[in-house]
Amino acid sequence: RRHTRYPLVTGVQTCALPICTWGSLPPVLLFGGLAWWGAAVWAHVLAQLALCVAASAGCLRHGGKVEAALGRKDPGAVVIDEVAGMALTLALTLLGVVALEGMRASAGAPAALGRVPPASLGPALAMGSFVWFRVMDVIKPPPARGLQRLSGGMGVLVDDLVVAPYAAVATLVSLEFMVRMGPVGA
Repeated sequence: RRHTRYPLVTGVQTCALPICTWGSLPPVLLFGGLAWWGAAVWAHVLAQLALCVAASAGCLRHGGKVEAALGRKDPGAVVIDEVAGMALTLALTLLGVVALEGMRASAGAPAALGRVPPASLGPALAMGSFVWFRVMDVIKPPPARGLQRLSGGMGVLVDDLVVAPYAAVATLVSLEFMVRMGPVGA
């Protein structure tokens, strides 16, 4: 296989799930590890943003090379773009939770997500972010699909970064609904 010269870009090649799904898992594992360690929200956000930047740099440097080696645009074997997009999704979702709770507090409104213990919100946040990122990456809302036409690693990467805010908003709406309905943290 010609793309195995770039293992950090292409990831594991022998798995039952679609390879891009596996590529979305490292940021979730980082989130879980930091949650287990009891890290503060700002540490989670910084770690996810650092992972996003590192994965983006790797994709920009090597994504085009793998495209050329495989002879097709944004090949599924390239998963480092999924790492970057998922890490950005988690960072944005965490920032969204903080922003929403801050707005509620300043308006004197009762907290919704803020009243849920972090230990019980964490799994729902991670799982929701993962699912919504995968959904948005598949449907590619505008302008994500069109951005894949960009050349080289930029075309491989940018669509995944563009769907991250969509996934974060969908996750926040889902979390808010779940909290108001009772299953999260009940």
